[in-house]
Amino acid sequence: MSYRFTLTALAVFSLMGCAKPVTGEPAADFTTGPTLVTVEHAWTRVDDGTTVVVTVDGKDAAALKVGESVALRLPEGTYQIGGYARSLIGKVSVDPVKLTTSVNGEKAVEYAVTKNKAGFTEVSPGEVTKPEEKPEA
Repeated sequence: MSYRFTLTALAVFSLMGCAKPVTGEPAADFTTGPTLVTVEHAWTRVDDGTTVVVTVDGKDAAALKVGESVALRLPEGTYQIGGYARSLIGKVSVDPVKLTTSVNGEKAVEYAVTKNKAGFTEVSPGEVTKPEEKPEA
């Protein structure tokens, strides 16, 4: 009986080292800023339907399923819009696209899988589906 307790305690203590520590960093705010950046997860024949997490300069911004889009508001500047997909072996990173925003401008980025290669590309704002506006509560 005591060996069960010992094995359980050993398993708990070894798994505690896998927990992600809290860093105390504030969450990134992508709802304020003069520039509208629309990111869309476009449907293609070779896309397997995996949800992609969109990142801005390495910080998680949104999770998109196929056909979904998100509106991000960013200040003027240069950003790396990229992302990753979760898999059984961890995160699969997707190369980012460099995006330069200007005051009161509008930009669009499309995520698509073509010939088994996933990637983000900058497109004209008219080529992406606008996300639905949420009603004010």
